Formats: sequence, C-alpha cells, structure tokens
Amino acid sequence: MPLSDHLRLLRTRFSPLETQLLAAVRDVLPARAHATFDAQVAAVNKAQRSPPSWAEIAFYRTRWGRADWSSVPLFGRVGEFRCAEVRFRADGRPFKSTLTCIRGHIFDFATSPGPRDVAFLQWDVAAIARLLADPGQETGAAREVEVLPAVWTGELRSEAVKVMQGWQVYDETSAYRVALADGVYLVLAERDGDDFLMYRLDPPSTELFSLIHHDGDPVQITGPAGFLERWGRAKV
Repeated sequence: MPLSDHLRLLRTRFSPLETQLLAAVRDVLPARAHATFDAQVAAVNKAQRSPPSWAEIAFYRTRWGRADWSSVPLFGRVGEFRCAEVRFRADGRPFKSTLTCIRGHIFDFATSPGPRDVAFLQWDVAAIARLLADPGQETGAAREVEVLPAVWTGELRSEAVKVMQGWQVYDETSAYRVALADGVYLVLAERDGDDFLMYRLDPPSTELFSLIHHDGDPVQITGPAGFLERWGRAKV
C-alpha cells in the first residue's frame, strides 16, 4: 500500500472501500433501520483490517481501550446474523462482501477475494446489494444455523469424530465462517485454535480444506474418506 494511503487512514476512520460498502448496505436497509444504522456508523472509532488482504474488516466502538456500544442505539435483532451482501467491481475484478451483525450492532465485512489492493479505488460500476436479514426483526435465535456441506454429513462426519481425537467437531449450530485471502470458509472442526478443517463457501467448492496455523494457506483435500484415514494416523 502506498505511503499516501497509510497516511490517509491516519486522518479518517474509513477507507474509500469501507465508505462505499456502508453506503451500499444502507441503501437496502428498511427505512426504519436507517437512524440506528447511521448512529452505529457514526460511533465506530476503530476499524481492524485483517492482514495481509483485508479479507475481514471489523468495526468497533471503543472507550478506555475496550469495546463499548452501551450508549449507541441497537437493532432489535441481537443475535449473530448476516445482514447484507454487496457485489462490486473494482480495477476490473469482481468482489463480494457480506456484513455481519452481532449483539444488535454492525460488526464486520467479510470480502472475497481480499480487497486491500482496491481499498482506495472507486468502484467501476454501481454495486449490487441485497438484504439478507432485517436487523430490526427480533428473533430468539442466538446465531444463524449453518448448512453443512454434503461432503461432511452422515457417515463421514461420524467417522471423523472417532479418528480426530482432541478435535472439536462442529455441527449446524456451532460451525462458523472465516474470511481468508482466497475466499470465505466454513470451519467444521478445529484443534487448539491452530489446526482447522474447513469447507469453502465462496467461491464454492465440493471438497474439504485443511489449514495449519492462521497465517497458512488452505490446502484442498482430495477424497474425504482417504483424508480421514491419513488424518487419524497423523494427528491422533
């Protein structure tokens, strides 16, 4: 990133990318949610951009060094949910970004592919945004239920639980999404916060992936049954 862009971030809360994403989301929100959304955006005083590609950009309202949204208006829906999706083109390339909300406030944009290289550019054409969930609609669910991939259901998952000793294997209610440089993944199992079994949601894949260390690269697993046999021998 050019030095001029680094200096620009020191003087403003949001990069041009973030400003455009927030505006696109606002356009598809119900009118009754605008005042709350605007108040939350105005309250953000820290943006945390995951290196190296900014695949995840998280927004915080901090006081005395800690996250504190207590004095900011909140949405009626207080669980964790995907609120809106924005598709845009910059520098001739397509991107997709999804805004997630938690505890009644905006939280992060997960973007695929990682958008750092285009963060200070204007988009080529108008974005296409769509509302995924009404933030004002109250729900009893603490978080969204994920759909597990077909490659990871039934007998295969049952066998995985047997051989992946020391691993935490997730179900529909506990699997979670992460944004990496090359796409958005659903974490299906992990061990010690350092080894991960994942499925790529976007761009979509039919195979599973292994990730060792947060700063590593996902490796596609060819043949899930064979993987489980090797995984059991190597990891137990």
